[in-house]
Amino acid sequence: MTTQTPKTPTDLDPVYVDTEWAELKECVYGSPDNWVLPVIYDDVKLRAQGEFGAFWVRNGGRDMKEAHPEWFAELSRQVQGAIDFLEGAGVRVQVAGEISPANRKFPRGEDHGVATPWLRDPFVTIGNNVIELAPRSLFHRRQRFAVREILATTMDRGARYFAQPDGGADDELEGPGWGYLEGGDIFVLGKQILVGHSGGCSNPEGARWLQHMLGPDYTVQTVAIDPAFPHLDCVLMTPREGVAFASLEALPEGLPDFMKDWDVFDIPKALAKSHMSCNNLVLNDRTVVVPAEGALDFVADGLKARKFEVVRLPYRLPCMVGGSFRCAHQPLVRI
Repeated sequence: MTTQTPKTPTDLDPVYVDTEWAELKECVYGSPDNWVLPVIYDDVKLRAQGEFGAFWVRNGGRDMKEAHPEWFAELSRQVQGAIDFLEGAGVRVQVAGEISPANRKFPRGEDHGVATPWLRDPFVTIGNNVIELAPRSLFHRRQRFAVREILATTMDRGARYFAQPDGGADDELEGPGWGYLEGGDIFVLGKQILVGHSGGCSNPEGARWLQHMLGPDYTVQTVAIDPAFPHLDCVLMTPREGVAFASLEALPEGLPDFMKDWDVFDIPKALAKSHMSCNNLVLNDRTVVVPAEGALDFVADGLKARKFEVVRLPYRLPCMVGGSFRCAHQPLVRI
């Protein structure tokens, strides 16, 4: 039996994300091991839907290993299965760690739970900029502590590591300096950066800060989305330049002008809401991972008609209770 020597930072690819469809070489993925239901405040009302939403309201603050061991086991198995698939495909995967008991009480001295199976929202990588974000949602604000050590190592790999000013202990504030950004709202399309704005998560002041931080080489543009959805990646997927899968009914002002000539596959709003049908994992501009549930067959067929290879993996439970494949990961290297 041979033992591989762990890679040092100098052995790894420089941290850089070019586009949503560039080759995924490394990402941070959600943890299959920890899930404590966040306490219900205004910030989670968009997430607590249907049968699971009613369960969440009754069980906020409880560890899912005790509250519903069958659901926890299925979620853990499916998250680990996705990690195993990515590693088998040659993607370097770093998995979110634990959040200490003290940091679980950030920012108000109350334990808001652990939502680390989904790691899209606490940071974003744009070019060689790794940016800790300031989410509006309280349970997202502490997710940074599960990945802080991972993000800090990117400084040794050419990244410029920043943190957006945090929103503090209030549910939300408006005005200059009170910008909110969540990674599910942010799309990296080369030098064009989209920021979703539903009124419940990221806001224009957050987009203004992001433009200031990135500088004139980038153009940051907000995209209005239906308030029924928390994030832009609930209603949009860009698997290749010139191709978009979008719920046009949930985009009241439409797609950005630079996408007007793109091939757009329209997804019904109801399906985008109930099955996270836009929230898939783009491996590269030829391959997309879609949950295996039958309700998403038509999305898979639309991709195949556009010459994509489609991989189907079980992901029923994560989709039902929080978010699909894009919500689960945040790239560090896409080149």
